[in-house]
Amino acid sequence: MFNDLTLNSLLNNIFTILKHQNSPEELILLLVVEVLFWTTLSIVLIMFLPKKYRPFRKDIFIFFTVINIGLLFIGVILTLIMIIFGLSWATHRVSRPHYEAIKLEDEIAKFPIVYSKFQEGILTMEGKNRNSISSDNKIKSLKILYDSNAQGNIGKIKKFLSDNSDETRLYAFALVSTFEKKLNDRITELQEKINSTDKEDIKNFEKYNFELANTYWQFIFHGVADEQLLGFYTQKIENILKNIEHQPNAYILLGKIHLINHKYMFAEDAFFTAIKLGIPKKAMATFLAEVKFGKREYNRVAPYILPDQFNLDLRLKPLIDMWIRT
Repeated sequence: MFNDLTLNSLLNNIFTILKHQNSPEELILLLVVEVLFWTTLSIVLIMFLPKKYRPFRKDIFIFFTVINIGLLFIGVILTLIMIIFGLSWATHRVSRPHYEAIKLEDEIAKFPIVYSKFQEGILTMEGKNRNSISSDNKIKSLKILYDSNAQGNIGKIKKFLSDNSDETRLYAFALVSTFEKKLNDRITELQEKINSTDKEDIKNFEKYNFELANTYWQFIFHGVADEQLLGFYTQKIENILKNIEHQPNAYILLGKIHLINHKYMFAEDAFFTAIKLGIPKKAMATFLAEVKFGKREYNRVAPYILPDQFNLDLRLKPLIDMWIRT
């Protein structure tokens, strides 16, 4: 109990001294006492120097005195230096943020590469690499690509219409012609159904119009339409979809058309209309992410990057990681 009271009393005295405003005279007195104390202590220290150091007593005395007296001021000087350095470092970080340089080759290396024994990859090759592949392998790959029903597959096949192999050119021409004929026959059939359907029969009328618009969409999706015809087909589809008001899938297709034409505001309206008509918002996430990106609203892209959808394709994992960190 006594020790506690003594400690508290000592702390109170220290706090009182620290709060006390010192006059210039007291500060000068402190400096004089400091100089006298360290001068005296330095004299005492050099008296006990080993014999081999005694010839240098004067130098050692000056060294001891300057160092010990200087310690009183070094603390203040170092504090000022640290404050100046700290403020400079802080403002440097604010005004000059650190940017990390990324090599595109290193980032691409993170994407898994899928190899196939059927050599479908040759379909995107050009120049001497393509010419060195046998006609049999080219024809086999063209057949696989045609049957895949993938986006842009017919557009890739059309590149082989100028191949150096006669067999490959003829086969590519046959595949493209077959595909276009199938679409044109379907368009003729649907137009006849539309003409024979009463507009009062809203359900069938909208159904056939949507199928017609979707058939024209196949020209774009599969790459049959080149850049010169792209505007014609998108306008054709948009005009057909004007006849449809109650089918949510029609608004999804309309949104895709607007995305192709970079009309992001109209695309967003179309996708939200599809949601109002019953399409789950989750199913529209990828389209809405593309809309936000196209509108340069990059801070609003991440909510639409749904890992449970994108994780279906491992090649998209780096894309998910990038937007989740954003």
